[in-house]
Amino acid sequence: MEFRQIETFIKVAELKSFSKAAQQTFITQPTVSEHIRQLEQELNARLFLRTKKEALLTPAGKVFLKHAKKILDYRRQVILEMGQFSDTVEGELTIGASSVPGEYILPGFIGSFHKKYPNIQIELRISDSKEAMNWVLERQCEIGFIGFHPNLKLLEVHPFSSDVIAPVTRKGHPAARKDPLTLRDLRSIPLVLREPGSGTRNAVERVLGEKGLSWKSFNVALVMESASAIINALLSGPFYSFLSLRSIENSGLRDQLTVLNVRGLSPIERKFYMIRGKKDLLSPMAQHFMQHITENVEPTQSAS
Repeated sequence: MEFRQIETFIKVAELKSFSKAAQQTFITQPTVSEHIRQLEQELNARLFLRTKKEALLTPAGKVFLKHAKKILDYRRQVILEMGQFSDTVEGELTIGASSVPGEYILPGFIGSFHKKYPNIQIELRISDSKEAMNWVLERQCEIGFIGFHPNLKLLEVHPFSSDVIAPVTRKGHPAARKDPLTLRDLRSIPLVLREPGSGTRNAVERVLGEKGLSWKSFNVALVMESASAIINALLSGPFYSFLSLRSIENSGLRDQLTVLNVRGLSPIERKFYMIRGKKDLLSPMAQHFMQHITENVEPTQSAS
């Protein structure tokens, strides 16, 4: 049983597809099939039930998946502990982030970090805050950057940046001509909403909840998974959205967008947090990256 075979098995289990696993691991589909065949032969058990649409774990496959993750995790811990005896700072570091820090904040940190440690290769995975948090909990990423405080005892949490969220639309939109709008006005305009699990969405939900409002009282027209996709929708349609002002400033389209002035709804301040597993042993690369973030932490943004 080889580590590469185990890694392939886990990838197929996660994606429920031999072909997708081949694409993501940069090997051929016949090689993926051969890895699984060799594992099944050694374990004397069938691991997947293959249908026309997907590959599903058998009961034996589900049992082996638990052990497979532990095997790779133990291997990682051994490598990390032995790395403490090395004088070189090089290797691969995987970090996860929600869309705003991942697209608009971390690239600058990563650029300056690379100048100090050119032999550290960073993989930045971007999704919503909930998914980025789960990557850290599942040890798929050593460090995560998310848009809400997780309040979990398993995680060590450090604030590292901040942001302001406001209702935004394109210049020339009829709503932009009325100043100020009322909440009733806002609720009638087609809204593009971030997906569940988004830190931006969670922050707005909290404020609206304090006013006794929910998304059911808004004219939700679209749900999208990134700020950049939403900005494109705003520029081409009759919509508005609650957006990070960072995403607007860094999109290069600030002169085509405008913040709506809504009576009784001030711009929403929120923080971003750097997280890690509280009991996890971090690699030297992750330790250096966290130190770099801490030493270069950004000043708090204001809503003014």
